[in-house]
Amino acid sequence: MNESGSDYVLELVLERVDSHISLIRAAAVCRRWRRAIADAAFLRRYHSLHAPAPPVAGYYCDFVGGRRSRVGPVFTPSSPSVVDARHFSLDFLPGGAASWTLRDSRGSLLLLRRVRFQFCGSELPDMVVCEPLTRRYRCIYPPADLDNSWYCLESYFIDGDADEAGGRISLSNFRVLGMFNDREGDTHVAMYTVGSSWSEKNIDHITPSFNCSCLMGHGGGCWYFVQGRALIILDGSTSDFSSSELPPLVEDWDSHALDRDFFITNGRDGKLRIFTVFDGTMKVFVRLEGGEWMLEKRVLLSEATRDLPGYKPSFFSTHQFVHMVGAGYVILSPMDDLWMFSINLETMEAAPAVESMASWVYGCELPWPPTLHACLDG
Repeated sequence: MNESGSDYVLELVLERVDSHISLIRAAAVCRRWRRAIADAAFLRRYHSLHAPAPPVAGYYCDFVGGRRSRVGPVFTPSSPSVVDARHFSLDFLPGGAASWTLRDSRGSLLLLRRVRFQFCGSELPDMVVCEPLTRRYRCIYPPADLDNSWYCLESYFIDGDADEAGGRISLSNFRVLGMFNDREGDTHVAMYTVGSSWSEKNIDHITPSFNCSCLMGHGGGCWYFVQGRALIILDGSTSDFSSSELPPLVEDWDSHALDRDFFITNGRDGKLRIFTVFDGTMKVFVRLEGGEWMLEKRVLLSEATRDLPGYKPSFFSTHQFVHMVGAGYVILSPMDDLWMFSINLETMEAAPAVESMASWVYGCELPWPPTLHACLDG
């Protein structure tokens, strides 16, 4: 068999490798295997055969033990025996890791914002996008026409176009959507594209006084905001806005609308859910196939938590603070006490929650196409 024929057989075998991690390890066998795996056509075929996303290498978090980390975002590997955390340090960022706070993650990329109260007036950019494994980053400066009275309220990743190997977001094609507030309190939306710059986006067809401070949450690849009684939806793939009507979340809307105690998240079954916390009662609404919302469950929090250690009836005579929202669960505590508990949004059962759980975490996948150097043990 000639060399081209043997390469064809080799590629057929490699296409059947069952995971991205195993594929990276296979690339370390010899130069011939590495060359075959690095080929864009091979990677495209492999990606089509193994559709699930690359495995999550681990999670980044700004907080440790309920306090902001002094060294910047902290990485925890999803499998310490497989992923070497040393390869995911952020010490290569301009100004050091402590200069930055996490805003979003997508694929193998992190989006970070400058910690302004620590580095006011410095030469650091406002935002940075990095790929920890390859220790590469791109600086993002604010739009040139913004003066010091403008402030970036929120920033999010928007998917790029798929490359020839099947990857949808990388340092060469990412997009970032930023929401900026001016001195009058009006919100303006602009999108940053690699190789170009900021371009303003029009959201006036949604509402003339859009206010992004009313973020409800993220789920199903979209971000959700509330404006009055409208649900504003930002599509994370297209950066387009749309709107729909909120379900009747609470009987007396006018007296509760300013509380903003309604959130959206994915359930463990993948369906979107809105939950509310008003007057000590939690309600969960599920979105049906037709797009309408239906009240699915409700629970009186003082009853659900009665058997938890440290319970006091007085905890529920005050407002309940939402610390963290995850897929299928929420962590809360009384506003005036750090007695933390979680509620399972499917069963409505309560469980104790520790302070270290009350932090937003950002997953980081292994890059696709894979970065073929030693990021794994063994």
